[in-house]
Amino acid sequence: MIVKFRRRLSSESGVAIPVALAVLFVTAGLASVAAKAAIVSSNQSFRNSNVKRAIQAAAAGIHVVIYQMNLMQPPEDQCVQKGAGGALTNGPVLGDGWCAPQTEDLGDNGVYSVRVSSASSNTVAGQTYASRTIVSTGTVNGISRRGVVAVNAATGAPIFPSDYAIVGRDSVEFKNNLDVQGGVGSNGDITIKNNATICGPVTPGPGQHFNEGNNNEFCGHTPAPAAQPFTFQPVDLSSVSVTNDNVRLTNMMNASGVPQDTCTNCSQIGWNPATRVLTLDGDATLTLSGDNYLLCRLELRHGSSRLQIAARSTTLKMYMDVPENCPGVTGAGGADMSGKVINLNTNPATFALLVAGSSTVPTAVELGDGAVTAIDAPMAIYAPNSTVDFKNNLDFKGSLVVKTIKVKNNAEIAYDTRIGGIASGSSIRHYDFGTGTYRECTNSATAAAPDSGC
Repeated sequence: MIVKFRRRLSSESGVAIPVALAVLFVTAGLASVAAKAAIVSSNQSFRNSNVKRAIQAAAAGIHVVIYQMNLMQPPEDQCVQKGAGGALTNGPVLGDGWCAPQTEDLGDNGVYSVRVSSASSNTVAGQTYASRTIVSTGTVNGISRRGVVAVNAATGAPIFPSDYAIVGRDSVEFKNNLDVQGGVGSNGDITIKNNATICGPVTPGPGQHFNEGNNNEFCGHTPAPAAQPFTFQPVDLSSVSVTNDNVRLTNMMNASGVPQDTCTNCSQIGWNPATRVLTLDGDATLTLSGDNYLLCRLELRHGSSRLQIAARSTTLKMYMDVPENCPGVTGAGGADMSGKVINLNTNPATFALLVAGSSTVPTAVELGDGAVTAIDAPMAIYAPNSTVDFKNNLDFKGSLVVKTIKVKNNAEIAYDTRIGGIASGSSIRHYDFGTGTYRECTNSATAAAPDSGC
């Protein structure tokens, strides 16, 4: 009997069920942990997605109101108002100095609400900017994010940054043997190769770089990125498209008694009033006596050709139209100058070439070797949407605002204070998201001001 009892105690026939239950219990526990982790992960992923969408909704609100302001051109003390049916009008700011909120349903449980301040005056490099603050809140599935950005619009008073000989919208690049008496600025990188002397500020864009080679001198200035980008006013063609002095070109070989420009070797001058293309070849000389011209293309094809500015006390402005308004014109919207621009006044007013450019069609201003000399005339080139390409042996006095500029060897460029008096006279205010820095705020204002907590 004792042996049998011991055999029963050593038997495992009753262990299977408890073990199975223990395994099931452990498996259920692990499954519960996994399920809980999956739920938490899913919730977190959903929240993260909503946060990202809320930020995007806030940014969308900022882009929309910038587009509306550029479209409707409200005065500094007014705002764009969105009425029933989406109709846009301009109206006064509220008593707190801010526009009424604009709210937009983006669908899929997304919405933004945005407010814009009235414009204040801001001076950068001698230029007057109109500055506005935009605060936008994006909300998606109950998750909100709020952001603010200050944006500038150039007023064209003046049109050229003070003391800067060259400013590039995108980039500035010089080869060897450069002498600049004045500043060099850019919203992108500035690249200077060997043997350069720059006696003025060297200012790449915010967060951008100054790249240099050897044997360079900066006259006590230290190259440093800008605190905020340069802002460029679009070339305003609205007035000159209606009233200009092109008729003087049409009449230049007609009888006296009518407004006309004068020429020598006139047979080598081509002017087509329909296409608005002006060409000077050989040793032709054309003396301009008007105030404002609107061309599709200017060509001084030969080094002996001369475009002369009659003695005057105000700036002569030559506008280059947008290529879209110049169908069938090769190189429309640009200029190619191998000849010279000469000012006949002993105390010369300036000659300003204002190039509207295009966001879709490349436009360029090209100057050949020796085409411009400082002794001939101070000259201003304002082409923020165009490439300016100078060859060798450049001796330029005035100021340049360009999209990009490339200058080969042997360049002397000097800022002329008379450029500082050139104003556009335009009421266009073009605000650009890229002129400001977006930063996040608390989810709601911390005080009465819409931008509090930012």
